[in-house]
Amino acid sequence: MAPWWFPTFYLSSQPHTMNAIAPIDTDLALLIRSAPDLLEVHFKPDVTINSAGIQRILQMRQKLTPAQQPARVLIVLPEQPDFDVDMITTDQYRPYPVEDFTRAVAWVVHNDLGDRITRLYFAYFPPPVPTQVFRTEVEARSWLNTQ
Repeated sequence: MAPWWFPTFYLSSQPHTMNAIAPIDTDLALLIRSAPDLLEVHFKPDVTINSAGIQRILQMRQKLTPAQQPARVLIVLPEQPDFDVDMITTDQYRPYPVEDFTRAVAWVVHNDLGDRITRLYFAYFPPPVPTQVFRTEVEARSWLNTQ
């Protein structure tokens, strides 16, 4: 049985094949390959987003992306995000060749605080790939489809 916060539309709407990659559960988020070139990161509610957790997510993103096939990435923050200071004062992408495994990133935030912190972070640490912040998954997915 899936955790209560799991995006339930994956339980029945996604095709299941022998080559499908199972979702990866980290301390902070669930990573789901929802299409050959689309990776989704759904943050869990009530977690503190910290550097160690972000580094683990980046490691898994790199592992899930085939060589020479950068993925589009949808990142969905929790309704009420809690950010550790170390996370927002460190360039999280620096240790990784993000361009090698990421084509574009769409962030979904649900409130003004998440929006401001995410945009402020990217002002200090410009991402190496096209990145946008949205209030809804519909908008984020629409933009990712153009990338």
